[in-house]
Amino acid sequence: MSIENSESVHIRGGAAEPGPLQLEDIQACGDKSADVQWIPIEELVLTKSPRTAGENNEHTRALAESEDELPPIIVQRGTNRVVDGMYRVRAAQLRGEHAIRARFFDGDDENAFVLAVRLNVKHGLPLTLAERKEAAGHILHAHPTWSNRAIAKVAGLSHKTIAGLREKSNLPEIQARVGRDGRERPLSTTSGRERAKSILENSPTSSLREVSAVAGVSPGTVRAVREQLRQDSREIPNPRSAAPASSTKMPHRKVAARRRDRPADPEAVLRALRADPLLRFTESGRLLLSILAVASMDADAYERLIVDLPEHCVDPVAELAAASVDAWQELTFRLDQRRSSSSGPD
Repeated sequence: MSIENSESVHIRGGAAEPGPLQLEDIQACGDKSADVQWIPIEELVLTKSPRTAGENNEHTRALAESEDELPPIIVQRGTNRVVDGMYRVRAAQLRGEHAIRARFFDGDDENAFVLAVRLNVKHGLPLTLAERKEAAGHILHAHPTWSNRAIAKVAGLSHKTIAGLREKSNLPEIQARVGRDGRERPLSTTSGRERAKSILENSPTSSLREVSAVAGVSPGTVRAVREQLRQDSREIPNPRSAAPASSTKMPHRKVAARRRDRPADPEAVLRALRADPLLRFTESGRLLLSILAVASMDADAYERLIVDLPEHCVDPVAELAAASVDAWQELTFRLDQRRSSSSGPD
């Protein structure tokens, strides 16, 4: 039996805690054009699998009886532990074969486990819901700084499920988490916003990305801080530029001067508005509801929009977002006018 050149699958190293997206390198494992190596089955180690419900003998027999060649398995280099392909190994044994094609994975046990989970929620016999939850719990303890969405992507679960598992796990508190893009972000943006504010005050022409990199917050947060600084500057009167009392200029609309607290539960407010038939069954009402849906988005949703936005769309979207600020301020001003006239003296 001839032996071909082996293909290694690497995880980028260097950081003490590799981010989830560094595992994108494992996609090379599915490349059918990559070279493989024949490895004796007796040298393989079939332990530490995310499959905890036991083997499915029917699935093994189906693979063994198929006339198709079994795809290469993935083996951790140095330990010969099967990362992906346990059923293919069992099927090869039923066929009476003594060796199987394999690709090697270079990484430690924890990353090998993450790879095994990620691959086994995508192809072959998928992990059961219980197995995926158990695997997610294992990953949580091994990588507590990974974000809920990053672990959810690996385990094939929702980020809300991961959040529930995290609450029950009694893990130590952490100050930051690593997202799906491999970047570390603080759980609280207070200190980051203060750093961004200081940078913008000293260097107002700095780009969003420059401030974001130094302050450790998202470009969206930097944009919000910059807009707040602009609003604060508008609220400060300038005696030199004050218009005389007889001036015919329109008075400045003091939208920014009236600070409003964000509703405790924006989603609840939006649900109540959606239930109002006077809004639901009119064209203008439906348009308003669709616009207000943006106001109920949580911080994670905004962050996801920013992270997933293609690079060439960043500038035009930023310009439209800045323009929408003025539109929202105008809407706020007009609503204030209407509310004032409605609550005036009889």
